This record gives sequence, C-alpha cells and structure tokens, in this order.
Amino acid sequence: MLSSMMGYVLASLTVLSIAYCLITIPAALRHASRRAPPDRWQTSPSTTLLIPLCGVDFEAYNNYASFCRLDYPEYQIVFGVQDPQDSSIPVVRRIMEDFPHRDMDLVISSHAIGQNPKVNNLNNMLGRAKHPWLVLVDSDMCVREDYLKKVVPSASLDSRTGLATCLYRAGAAPGFPARIEALGIATDFATGVLMAQFLEGISFAFGATIVIHKEKLEALGGFEAVADHLADDYMLGHLLWKKGYKIHLVPYVVETVLPASSFQGLMKHQIRWARGIRACRPMGYAASIITHTIPLALLNVLAHGAGFPGLLLLGLAAAARFTSAWMVGVKALGDETTRKNFHLLPLRDIFAFFIWCMSIWGREVEWRGRRYKIVEDGRIEPL
Repeated sequence: MLSSMMGYVLASLTVLSIAYCLITIPAALRHASRRAPPDRWQTSPSTTLLIPLCGVDFEAYNNYASFCRLDYPEYQIVFGVQDPQDSSIPVVRRIMEDFPHRDMDLVISSHAIGQNPKVNNLNNMLGRAKHPWLVLVDSDMCVREDYLKKVVPSASLDSRTGLATCLYRAGAAPGFPARIEALGIATDFATGVLMAQFLEGISFAFGATIVIHKEKLEALGGFEAVADHLADDYMLGHLLWKKGYKIHLVPYVVETVLPASSFQGLMKHQIRWARGIRACRPMGYAASIITHTIPLALLNVLAHGAGFPGLLLLGLAAAARFTSAWMVGVKALGDETTRKNFHLLPLRDIFAFFIWCMSIWGREVEWRGRRYKIVEDGRIEPL
C-alpha cells in the first residue's frame, strides 16, 4: 500500500514537472523578445557603482577593469574592503593606476552594522557615494561597455519602480565542477526567475546587479534593514516589493567568471544558496521539488520498474527538460557555456536534486571561510 502510494506520488510529481518545463518555454521566449527602454525614454543620471570585495576573485583585474571602460557620461566606482590586509587591495590599487581618468575610491573599514559582512561593507562604502543613483554589483561580475546605459534607465522609468536587477551567466567555467555550477545558473536559477516573472512578477533581486536610488534605500531604513540576512540581495528587493514598489527585471545579462573549484567547494556554495532560499521562501522551496524533472522521472522508473509507462514518462521528462534548458540558457541568456556543456545537464540535475534533499534540514552554512547559523526569516548568527 505504501509503495503504491509512493509510486503514485512520484508519477504525479513527474507529470507536474513536465508541465513546469513546458510553461518555462513561453516564459523564456517572452524574456528573449524584451528590449531595453527606447532611447527617447532613456536618461543618464550620474551614478555610483558600489563593488564590495572580500579576498581577490578569480580574474579580478579583468572584472574590475570592465567597470572602468563603460560608455556612460558620469559615474563613480567605489570599492570596499573590511580587512586592511585584504588580498584584493593591490589589484584595486593597480586598477586606479591604470585608469587615472576614472573617478574611483577605495574604502577600508571594519565597522559593522550586522552579521552580514557584505552588507557591512556596502554600508561603509555608501558614505563615499557622490551620486543619488546606486548600482550594487558583486565582485565576480564582468560587464560590457553598454552596461550602465542599459540598466540605470530601467530603474528610473517611473516612481513606482523600487529597483532594477538583471540575470547573469557564466563567462568562463574552468573545470568540471565550475561547468556544473554554470549549467545550474543558466538552466535552473534563471528558469525559476523567468517563471516568477511570467506568472506573478518579480518580488526579489540578485547581487549580479541592483540599481536603486538613495531615497528608496533610505525608505527601507538603509542597509541596516538587511544587515543580518544571509540573502541580502533577495531581501533588499523583497522588502521594497512589500512596500508596494515594482521590481524590474532588465532584459540584460551580465557575466560571472567562475573559478576552478572542487566538488566540496561547489557543495558548500550550493547548500548555502539552497538553505538561504529555504529560509526566505520555505513554501516555495518545498514546491521547487517539481523543478527536478529528470531525477523525479528516474525515481518513478525505479518505483514502477522499467515498463513502458515509466520509460515513456522518462522520455517525455527528458525531452521537456532539455527543451526548457535550451530555451532559457541558450536562447534567452545567450550562454555559450551552457551550449558547450549541454550534454552534462542530466548529471547537473541529479547533483541539484541531491543538494535539494541535503538542504531540507540543517541551518548551518559556510560563507567566505566563516560559519553561520540561519535563524528566523533568513537572518544569520555566527558560529
């Protein structure tokens, strides 16, 4: 009785997962067809880029230099570290020497307003920002020359827009674990975002890019509002959304350069990410089981045996998942890493399902060499 019930549940979840994949296809097509605001709507308000650093990133010089080559009338770059011995400081000094014409600043301060080191960093940097428009960017991002021209106007279209954010893809992925992570970014994370946009609109943001006016940030209570949250970027957008503002997903994609890593490092990163999502959206995290199409179909075959119905459902699931991943990762995001490593998708999906199962319980995460415990509402406490 129990086994037959489990078989029914697995078959039902597989069917739901196939339906999910099919719905992602029009969501991807819709996003791929969107364009940035017409030129007649665009303005170029003076802008400050805030780039918090903690240790030197892979390809750090090229990433930081990409922000110095932007085609934009007036902007400032503020880097920030908390440790005066931080390994990224020599790279920033070199950037300042190589681009003397660019308005840049480096803030070194250990002042803390909460448990999240990145938010502490951003808060310390905020005092050096010369301009009212802020662009918060993770340190491992690399951008093209038109970056600010595309993302800043999208946040200033109307007063109801709280902030603008955009998706990202892997610009490079050296090593097998990095390729697995790159596939997850383009075919899993981005798929969930586009589905949210397609069905209900965006109610969150991500650290790849956050464009926000100082007035909107102050309306939240400043960075203090998210200083104890693990998923600070998510919460920054979510708190604005709860206040009635719109979160705008810009039809623009930035790139992250993934470092070569071990599977142990990949697992720590993925578990931290998954447990952070579970803490912020527990019901959504539970429902996300239907996003694991191929693993569910494989478990269904194991439950029912290798008969025709189970194998047929597995074939349909694989076709739906591959089509969805191609439409989102390759067509909507233009991700060459996904195109080149598409054959690894089943392995990536099995790994992702393992991470999902591992993240159902447990509250401890590791971030930048420090260990934290996730408590109520996604806040963190040091261990």
